[in-house]
Amino acid sequence: MDPFSRLDHRRTRHLQLRTSKRKPTYPLPYSLAHSLQRSHSCSNWLRPPAARHLLRRRRLPRGSSIQWFEFLPNDEFVMKKFLTPLVLLAAWALAPSCDVITEPFKENPNPVDTSSVVRGDTLIQTARAVFIEDFTGHRCKNCPKASKAIKALDSIYGPNLIIPIALHAGPSSFTGVTAEYPTDFTTVEGDDIATLFGIFALPMGMVQRADYPTGHQKTYTAWASLAAQEIATTPEALFTLSAAYDSVSRQAIIHYSAKLESSQTNSLGIAVYLKESHIVSPQLMPNNTRDEFYVHKNVLRAAPLGPTGIEVSATGGSTGQIFSGSATKTLDPLWNPKECEWVVILYDRTNYRVLQPAQIFVW
Repeated sequence: MDPFSRLDHRRTRHLQLRTSKRKPTYPLPYSLAHSLQRSHSCSNWLRPPAARHLLRRRRLPRGSSIQWFEFLPNDEFVMKKFLTPLVLLAAWALAPSCDVITEPFKENPNPVDTSSVVRGDTLIQTARAVFIEDFTGHRCKNCPKASKAIKALDSIYGPNLIIPIALHAGPSSFTGVTAEYPTDFTTVEGDDIATLFGIFALPMGMVQRADYPTGHQKTYTAWASLAAQEIATTPEALFTLSAAYDSVSRQAIIHYSAKLESSQTNSLGIAVYLKESHIVSPQLMPNNTRDEFYVHKNVLRAAPLGPTGIEVSATGGSTGQIFSGSATKTLDPLWNPKECEWVVILYDRTNYRVLQPAQIFVW
């Protein structure tokens, strides 16, 4: 039996001849529909509706005589004729696009070469440290004793807690250059500090610059007990330091951040110093002999922010307050950057008392 013979009149109206708007439409004869189904290569292209299938409206290519027919979702015809173009269209729409750059290509007119920049260490303090200033001279025969005292403290507490600087300043009879002592270790900043604190005899020193202005000068025999007292107290501030160095320009950079651990009411300042160690140069020894290969350590080289630094607060600060900044210095060609260290201090500007010192290698 012809399968289309079971279609009622309501369903057959969905099969119509394509006509113009002005021409009436006629139902498609069953015999023609049956012949179209037989002649098409895909047997499922046109078929009578079943309970699980619905007639769906689809428009055929221009010129076709069939306007209404049924497609099945799994038909090969649907996959090839409709789904494939849709997938390609979606892929084209979602694909990223880019601009086409034509020649001539332009280069960066001002390239920055950072290959010579070496990032140094980062220091985060957790304990109180002690700042010891050793006023010395290469023609001062007792000055090596003060250097030994610092070395002993360093062996006990370590370099993170003992922060020394050797300032070749004071009487020229101890610091001046001669044929036997040819190296000039003096600096303008060192001389200014010695003048400020009234240093006229060597060796002499200060521990945290405490007891200014009458009792701040301390001999090296007192440094050990004073350092122990300072280290035993709670820190008033803690530093975070980071350093970098450009080996081409020889520029050293220090970034500092000081956090108050207790409130302060007086004006506060920060000073930054640069020192160098392991410098071999003659030194007059306690037995009046000349050590031609004496190793000088912690020698003050520069003070980028000046001998007394800068003011960071005129009214002190509350607990947790942070003071940050940076300093730079172009190293002299004779200085060894791997033996140079930054020293940073936070101090009370009314009496110069050091709240906290810190040090970090340049490279």
